[in-house]
Amino acid sequence: MSNPPYPLHESVKDRLHPDYVNFYNNFLINQPQTHYQPISISRAGSPIVAGGSNPVPVGRKQDYLIRRRETPGPQVPVRVFTPVGSSAGCDGWPVVLYLHGGGFVLGNIDTENTVCSHMCIRAQCVVITVDYRLAPESPFPLPLHDCWEAFLWMIDEGASLLKLDLRKIAIGGASAGANLAAVVARRATEGPWPKIYQVLAQVLVVPVLDNTADTKNNPTWAAYRFTAALNAEKMLWYRRHYLPNEKDWSNPEASPLLTPIESLCRVPPALIFVAELDILRHEGEEYARKLQEAGVVVDLQLMRGMPHPFLAMDAVLEAGRSATTMICETLSRAFGAQSNMSSEGSGRQL
Repeated sequence: MSNPPYPLHESVKDRLHPDYVNFYNNFLINQPQTHYQPISISRAGSPIVAGGSNPVPVGRKQDYLIRRRETPGPQVPVRVFTPVGSSAGCDGWPVVLYLHGGGFVLGNIDTENTVCSHMCIRAQCVVITVDYRLAPESPFPLPLHDCWEAFLWMIDEGASLLKLDLRKIAIGGASAGANLAAVVARRATEGPWPKIYQVLAQVLVVPVLDNTADTKNNPTWAAYRFTAALNAEKMLWYRRHYLPNEKDWSNPEASPLLTPIESLCRVPPALIFVAELDILRHEGEEYARKLQEAGVVVDLQLMRGMPHPFLAMDAVLEAGRSATTMICETLSRAFGAQSNMSSEGSGRQL
């Protein structure tokens, strides 16, 4: 364990955007490192990522405890953001299931309220975020079980409770949450069942997609081993908590990049953000390539000069604000398009 300060590494300090460098040197250089302190301290401290803006006002914000349908465990807490107004017309609201980041170890129902509130207001949709269980107390696959249960609730009880239009669903998340979102999006499109819903888009922000990656087999893990915010040592610390059994590292439900291509042909169009100076950049780019090879429409956005947590730093980084705008515009376009329930969409009969 080392003690502060923690200056930016020589390999990246001149390549990071000046706005991030200035903020880091002024506010973060002496902050304790997550992987050098007890998890309880990290969970009890300030937000996972400093530099974020406050949520924007929405019509309603409500918390629910939802019952499980397919897996054992406690009820799953979710938070629902609803736009101003009683409904989006006779067909109901479009809906986004959005999953927070935090390396599967940190984060909670408050973590990504800012981006959730922006999606709600700017894309005029209900947003559901999930307070899934965390490792190491609840390792893989328990957080995934919670997110899948939230999806099942959303398309059943939640649909009538929240007045949702199930022809207009999107699934998204950031970092670890994007890993979970990619799996939920793929699960939601499997099977020959009658189509009672459509998943029109998935939004994956700096996703964790390959838990077999390391500095020896992945070019951006090697190039940015000592990068800011999420270096290789820290990512391995998260991984070992979430996936204590190394045999699980190559499971496609832990590493979506390893999903057989034939299982990706029906997943929804994807908006994927990668950060230039993020160790996870290569796996995000490879997943985009694999989806395109499977025939899926992909919009891959490379955020120049950015480290891993740029989206959550929207108060100080223009990249965070512009990414939020791109997410909202993508959702608006997807929800504005006419849904075709008989197309190669996704669906499940409960």
